[in-house]
Parts: sequence; C-alpha cells; structure tokens
Amino acid sequence: MKKTILGCAVTAALLNAGSTSAGGLWLNEYGDFSGGRAGAGSGAGLDDAATIMHNPASSTRIKGDQLFVSAGALVPDIKFDLDYTTPKLGTGNGGDAGVAAPVSSFAYVHDFDSDKWSAGVYFLGLAGAGLDYDKDWAGRYQATKVDLLLASLVPTLAYRVSDRLSVGVAVEIWYSELNVHLNVPRIQSNRDDLRASINGDDTGVSFKLGSMYELTDRTRFGLIYQSEVQPEYDGDLKVVAPGGGVAATELERQVAVKSELDFAEYVKFSMHHDMNEQWAVNLTVGWENWSQLGAVPLSTGNRDGAIPTRWRDTYHYAWGVEYQWDRRWAFTTGVSYDTNPVDKEDRNAQLPVDRQIRYAFGVRYALQETLSVGGYIDYTDLGKSRISADNFGGQYQNNAALGLIANLNWTF
Repeated sequence: MKKTILGCAVTAALLNAGSTSAGGLWLNEYGDFSGGRAGAGSGAGLDDAATIMHNPASSTRIKGDQLFVSAGALVPDIKFDLDYTTPKLGTGNGGDAGVAAPVSSFAYVHDFDSDKWSAGVYFLGLAGAGLDYDKDWAGRYQATKVDLLLASLVPTLAYRVSDRLSVGVAVEIWYSELNVHLNVPRIQSNRDDLRASINGDDTGVSFKLGSMYELTDRTRFGLIYQSEVQPEYDGDLKVVAPGGGVAATELERQVAVKSELDFAEYVKFSMHHDMNEQWAVNLTVGWENWSQLGAVPLSTGNRDGAIPTRWRDTYHYAWGVEYQWDRRWAFTTGVSYDTNPVDKEDRNAQLPVDRQIRYAFGVRYALQETLSVGGYIDYTDLGKSRISADNFGGQYQNNAALGLIANLNWTF
C-alpha cells in the first residue's frame, strides 16, 4: 500500500510538471530566411523550399526541385531570483538553468513539371524545452531537470486550384519524448530528499492544412490550420534515495506510468506585400487553443486520475520587413509577440514562460542563380515569469534565449 501511495503521489507531481512543459508555445521559426523577421509573413509563401514548413499550399510557387537545410544553436540564459522561501527549502536560486541545444531542419520540394501539383517533405522540431537547475535549489520539489521534445517528418502535397488560389496538406509523423526530474521530501525532515524521475515517449500522426491566395503579383495571403498533437507518454516512474547502499535498494520504486498531453491546435493568417522592387512588408497573426488542455489524465498501475490545469488561449503577432539591396544581397528584420498562457499562481519551474517578445535580423546572399546561403540571429525575451507557490516564489532575473542559425537553399 505504501508503495502505491508513494507512486501515485510522485506521479501526480511529475505529470503536473510535464503538462507545464507541454503548455509552452509552439516554435514560430524553423531556420529559414523568414526567421530573420521573426517569422512574419512566412505563411504567405517564401521563395525557397523552406516554404512548405510554414504552409504546404505555398509550394506551388516553387519551380523545379529545391533542397533547403539549416543548422544552428539555441543558447538560453535562465536564472531565478527568490522573493521568499522557507528554511527547509533554503535560498538556492537554481543557478544558470538554461541548456544550450543544437537546432536543424531540412526541406525538399518537387514540382512534377506541373502547373497544378507540387509535393515535398521536411523534418524539424515543432516544440521543446530544456532546463537543468541546481539539485538543492528552492524549487527542487517542482523540478531539477526537464527535457521535452516534439519533432516530425512531414510529407506535403499542394494543388493550384486557380491562378490565384492554392491549397495544401501536410501529414506530420511525429515523435515526442518527456523526461522530468525533481526531489520528493521525506516525512522525516532530517533525512535527505528522495530523487524522482519520469520518462516516456510516443509517436503519432497529425496534420496541417494550408491555403494561399495571390491577390496580385505583389500581394499574397496565407491561412493555415495545425491540428492538435496529443502524445501519450507511456514510460516509467522511478523514485530512489540518494547515496547508494542498502537504503537506496530498499527505497527504490519503479512504476509504469501513462499520461496524455495536448499540444494545442492553432490557426495563423499571414500577409506578404512587395512595396517596390526593394522593400517588402510582412504580417502574421495567430490563435492557439491552449484552453483545451483541460485536465491531464494519468494512470499508474491500477489507479487512474487527472491533474487540473488552468491554461488560456494565446495570441501571436509578428511584423517584419525585407530589403533587397541588389541581386545578391537581401536583409530582413522583424519582431513578434506572444501573449501569456498562465498566471503566476499556476506557473511553475518546468517552463518559465509568460509573454514572449522576439527580435530578429537576417541576411541572405545568392552565390549563384541556383544556390543561396544565409542566416539570422534572434533574441527572445521570455518575460519575468513570476512564480507564486505556497512555499517559495520570485521571478526570473534572466529569462531569455539567443538563436544563431545558418541555412542553404539549392535549386537543381
């Protein structure tokens, strides 16, 4: 009975951590040139193979075969500043919790030598989180380490309905993995904490629908719908005493655990307009249905339950400009804003995000008519992300991420 109670209690804590990670916002840039304008206008079609990553319908603008690849790094700066705590929790602030990570993507488009049909395939990361706090910090009962990944391999198909309207579909074959670590307090306050972890993964299929309308040669619009993605993390819960020896052997518990997490469906509208041969403006607005997250179901052994969440829908806005300096050089810059998905009373340390503001600058150079290289830098301000828990609280003195991306597009 004690094993079952311990397993269920820790599972509830861990799955609450997982739901917070999954409640983070979707990625809006995928390593392509539009990332240099914070993704603004990307759903209205790009000039290279990366266009299918944003809107499958926009590949009808691509002629011939094109291959796009990108690679780079995301470097976060995340440090918590305590406002209040308890003697038991101590005054540790978690240190530098950000975990640098490589990022990459690729896309390939083929036009079938057709005026109507176009197809492609791409691979990229759709969402993720990585945090690594000091083991003895004040928020250790919420999290000490979090790793969340959602990536997909996606074939696409597009059809030009008329000279102005194109439609497309993308079938997302996705893989998701969740690993969360945290401390569990002992009943006897003078004994060291237990260490708890949960890990699980899942695969599945989701979809994206897109349309693109070319009002004139200079102005076009894009509308996309991303379906909900709902991984079921079927893995293991493990609780173990630190220090090794007989005590660790006696206290170790490993229990099968299952949970579902929802990555919200969303809708985005984009616009691209060429003001003249050199300047273009871009706009994107979007809605993400995070309020559908509801309660996160979980089960361990023969016990079932659900963890309530208090998420609300978020809204995305992005604006950017592009400047074609000459036939080889192009520059772009932009800013985006995402609204806050959760209040400080319901936020915890697994994903310290409230509103997001992203600033970006990019460049592209045409080495030859069929080959271009480029890259961008973006800085994301993740806000103060205040946490107001029962026993500790504060805000993130540092809460930002720097992205550095290089890319290449080849027409053949």
